Amino acid sequence: MMKRMVAITFLVVMLTVWVLAAGAHLATRVFIDPTLIDLSTAVAALQPEAQEQLIPRLEQLQKLRNSASFYIPCVLFLAGLVATLILSPLLRRSVKRLVVTPKERPVAVEPEISEEERPIKAVGDDPVDMGACRMLSILQRKGRLIDFLQEDITAYPDAQIGTAVRYIHEDCRNALSEYVTLAPVVSEKEGETVVVPEGFDPSEIRLTGQITGEPPFEGVLQHSGWKIARISLPEQPKGRKHRVIAPAEVEIGQVE
Repeated sequence: MMKRMVAITFLVVMLTVWVLAAGAHLATRVFIDPTLIDLSTAVAALQPEAQEQLIPRLEQLQKLRNSASFYIPCVLFLAGLVATLILSPLLRRSVKRLVVTPKERPVAVEPEISEEERPIKAVGDDPVDMGACRMLSILQRKGRLIDFLQEDITAYPDAQIGTAVRYIHEDCRNALSEYVTLAPVVSEKEGETVVVPEGFDPSEIRLTGQITGEPPFEGVLQHSGWKIARISLPEQPKGRKHRVIAPAEVEIGQVE
């Protein structure tokens, strides 16, 4: 149940992220690219002196468009991954509060236990919490992900951000693939026609568009989805608190 909840949360967040990325890509193709083409055509019809002044600016616009196409999916992917790690323990705790198990239902023949006598569960010692903290620690140690997300990047130029994102993306991707194996929910390729059978799992397939009648449904696959096929996190080092994602670093001998 716990693993399935984490997988469902990851699937929902990543589906949302990829829908946003696809929307941004579609908006670029529909609105920005035609405008750049029209501007290029208009500049080509001007006098050579005017062309010399406008062509560099057109090239800057094209570079900005290409940079946005690279940065937006990377940032959305990292944001979706962090959101999954944060939401998974929160959702699990919320479900546990709402669902009443048979052991928690009062029985007439059993004596009532006062609140003072009930054992208090330590906050943050849940396996899901520890796993989420461990994954964040790995992404920070191998890819400096937390440092990047906590940094205010508004003052940095796009070129510098792009270089940093490239290394962070590579390191975090390698770290994720080392401990987590992901697989597509649907084996068909995006853009192919698929059939959604009767009794399908809504957590694995989300229907969009004009939905009428009862399954089976036939439609075009927009995104194959992701699910966790394997997760194997290393053991927590002895003596280290799992809530500490990255320890503070103090260099000795540099005080003047």
